Amino acid sequence: MSDTVNICGLSIKRGEKLRTMLPIHDTEISLPLTIINGQQDGHALLLTAGIHGGEYPGIAAAMELGCELEQNQLSGCLVILHPVNIQGFWARREFMVPEDGKNLNRVFPGDEQGTLADKIAHLLSSTFFPLADFYVDMHSGDIHESLHPYVYYPGQPTPEVEAKSRSMAQVLDMEYMVRSLATGGAYNYAASRGLPSILIERGGAGLCLPEDIAAYKKDILNIMRKLNMLPAPLKATPAYSP
Repeated sequence: MSDTVNICGLSIKRGEKLRTMLPIHDTEISLPLTIINGQQDGHALLLTAGIHGGEYPGIAAAMELGCELEQNQLSGCLVILHPVNIQGFWARREFMVPEDGKNLNRVFPGDEQGTLADKIAHLLSSTFFPLADFYVDMHSGDIHESLHPYVYYPGQPTPEVEAKSRSMAQVLDMEYMVRSLATGGAYNYAASRGLPSILIERGGAGLCLPEDIAAYKKDILNIMRKLNMLPAPLKATPAYSP
């Protein structure tokens, strides 16, 4: 990628870090955004957390990584949106964007002229997906859901995108990996546009437990090591069958 990341009127040069609020077109809503443009060239990784505002461990992990990681540690560029459904987060709503009652994860690619959920989905699909080389969408069981950790990778795109997505999923510290044949959701839409993508599920039941946050951070750091964005070797993870 180029030395300077240009996105939504923002310019982040090589070796710079930016934490800001990004306005949503034609609304009064802004999303928390962190961009860390590393000292060395490399891949661009997009992380989203809180597409469902009541799924807290991924949101917390994304926020902490945005604070803790510095540009002198990285090769490439890390872009984090945390949380994406900020209105649902503040309202403590399950699944939905409060302003329009839509499940944000079901409206991709979105519509710049639509309701708030449509506008947010359009921003991700038209601006952030084209910027990235890899995409990780961080979820949890929602406020009413408990679940065992697992990861989805898309089974509908090209063999190359599926293989790259699966390769990312294999470095996570969890027992279960699911090849999804669904077509809905941010990560499936991204994969359909040629972007290797996964969706991780950790935690749930409206809780934000330290052990889930720590496990999520280990997941993301391992993905970054896999992509040679961090110099340290991969941490040990379960062996998946072919």
